[in-house]
Amino acid sequence: MNSTTKKLTGQHVRKSLRMWCGVSLWLLVLTTGAVGLAEDGARDQRTELGVRQKLVQRKMVELEAKFTIVAERIREKDPKRADLLIKTYQQSKELSLTKKMDQVSALLNSQRYDQADRELSEVVEILESLIRMLTNEKEKSISAKEEIAMLEEFKKNVENQLQEQRKQTRATEQAANKEQAAEQIGAQIKALNKLIESQKQIVKETAENKDANLKKLDKIADKQFELRKQTDQLKNNLSGDQENLNPDGSFKPQPNNGQPADSRPQGGEGKEREGKEREGKEGEGKEGEGNSGEAKNGAAEKGKLESKGGKSSDNRSKGGAEGKPSEGESSEGAFAESPQSPEGQSPPEAQRKSGSPSPPHPPKPGEKSLEKSAEHQQRAEEKLGSGKPADAKAQQEKALDELEKALSELEKEKRRIESLPPEILEQLAKEQRRNRDKTMDIVQAMEKAPKPKPSEDGGDGQPQPQQPGQQEMQQAGAAQKKAADDMQQNDSESAQQQQKQAEQKMEEAIEEIEDRLSQLREETNEEKLARLEARFREMLDRQNVASVMTIEIEDKRANLGQIRLRDQLLILRLATEELEIRELGQQAYDLLLEDGTSIVFPEVVQDLRVDLESAAELLQAERTDPYTQLVQKEVETTIQDLIDALKEAKQEGKKSGGGGGGGGGKQPLLKKSAELKILRMRQRRLNRRTKKLEIMREQPAMVDVVEKEIGDAATMQKKILEMTDNILRKQ
Repeated sequence: MNSTTKKLTGQHVRKSLRMWCGVSLWLLVLTTGAVGLAEDGARDQRTELGVRQKLVQRKMVELEAKFTIVAERIREKDPKRADLLIKTYQQSKELSLTKKMDQVSALLNSQRYDQADRELSEVVEILESLIRMLTNEKEKSISAKEEIAMLEEFKKNVENQLQEQRKQTRATEQAANKEQAAEQIGAQIKALNKLIESQKQIVKETAENKDANLKKLDKIADKQFELRKQTDQLKNNLSGDQENLNPDGSFKPQPNNGQPADSRPQGGEGKEREGKEREGKEGEGKEGEGNSGEAKNGAAEKGKLESKGGKSSDNRSKGGAEGKPSEGESSEGAFAESPQSPEGQSPPEAQRKSGSPSPPHPPKPGEKSLEKSAEHQQRAEEKLGSGKPADAKAQQEKALDELEKALSELEKEKRRIESLPPEILEQLAKEQRRNRDKTMDIVQAMEKAPKPKPSEDGGDGQPQPQQPGQQEMQQAGAAQKKAADDMQQNDSESAQQQQKQAEQKMEEAIEEIEDRLSQLREETNEEKLARLEARFREMLDRQNVASVMTIEIEDKRANLGQIRLRDQLLILRLATEELEIRELGQQAYDLLLEDGTSIVFPEVVQDLRVDLESAAELLQAERTDPYTQLVQKEVETTIQDLIDALKEAKQEGKKSGGGGGGGGGKQPLLKKSAELKILRMRQRRLNRRTKKLEIMREQPAMVDVVEKEIGDAATMQKKILEMTDNILRKQ
């Protein structure tokens, strides 16, 4: 023992101790993993767990003893390592590590597995901290990019878990109110049967009027429009956004708030007149070209209003973005506006403080099919309004298929609810516990993930104790556990309250994650803007010097009729300088490509690099004439425009507080307005350059060069038009 100890170096001690801790951790993991299996095992297996845990405790006691022994042996040669061993030993004692291990063993022997699992997690954390202390390991730090990727993964997992919890809550509600749920679906089935019969009648009427004029087809389109409103209304009922059905499948009347029930002009004349008026202001519609004048007018009116979700009639144009009637509208077949957002995902009251919508609820049986049916119905309206009954009939038949598919899903769901067994709550309690385990898996992943440091104004620079949303997910897990316990006790009302609480906490967790993502993206964008500005400023400073020296050499040539060898060498150095500036432009270009949100800036920087390469080639040919100076001047102006745009973007970011977005997507590095301003500057510069080229054309020696440059200017003009079109399309 003594001879072996003498041979140990500081590195050997470190490796040995790390191995001991690793073995202890490995045994603990085995013990932890066996806890779940032991719940269904025999009594002797559970006793074995306690024995195995006791073995781990003894190993740790031996290891603590070695800390002090080895520390004394190596103190003379390696006092720092000896102090570290003593510090580790003291830390282990202060945290009562071996005592906690003994408690775990007792809990396992008494089959208190939940409490033992919690104690084991704490023991593992202590061991990991001791390993870090022995190996001088620091908490792993992560970059902003890595943190964004990590948080996006957390957000995705929490959203998936929220979806699962919402399904669980819905199942509990159905189980607790079995008769009421079956009655509600029965009313939805009756309403859907009526929609199917109405759609069949419209299909038949469309087929019978395949050769009819636009006025007749427009009346059929009116019927299709009314049926689409009812389809949307039933979809909203299925999703839980509206309680608007009577037990017989008829829709409840909605208050009209003093508004007229139907303000549509009757007949085709009013529509035609309105279509003509809009034609004069907005141009012809896309569909209906080649038809009669009457068809063009009607189609133009319908095409414009359909793009807003309505038809040619006044009431359709008031129907909002989804073609639904305005709030308070009421009549046969007309319904109040849905509380859904334009995307149909969630009502406004469900939106969180950050302004981003709550994650959509999982679709209920029949909901998706009704949504697709409404889409086909709207296309059928468009085709009827364009005088294309055959195409309209094809869309109507697809709508009918989706309605029948929705009916099949609802009937299947009704049978499922009616067949729920009396012990369903007990089954749901098990599912809720499994769901809670998934929630806690997310919490554990958050605990083990590297802790980010706060922002510059957000603390003392130490890692944050928890990830964004971690506390809320822990609270959600506690609520899920309570819900499962309540269901086990047949207390469905309390269980539903706890499930709703779990959903709320998950939504709050998503909000916290999104807030942090928004902050990180804002900080990342600020950093990118600063890096780009610094790169462009360096390019501009160096280009200014190169331009001035080029002018000076050209002045010497003009005054003396020739230049010296020293000046020729200087011109070559200037050519090399232009290529080096071009490489700086490549770095800026790579950064913009990596960001991937800008349309104009990468193109401008790429053209800048081409100009720099042209300047280098001209200087390599010992040309310092006005054309070379013009190219250099354009380079300077382009760089200055880029710097000005970046400065303006940074100022706008500070005024707006950073781009918001709620973490729902990647925030653009530059606003569209900034890119449009760059295009405007580029257009003006192109105009100025064209005028200068026209003046230079008068010089016989420059004719060939000028003709080439004019061709390049034409290409640049085409690029500017394409980039403008791309920006407007994305906007």
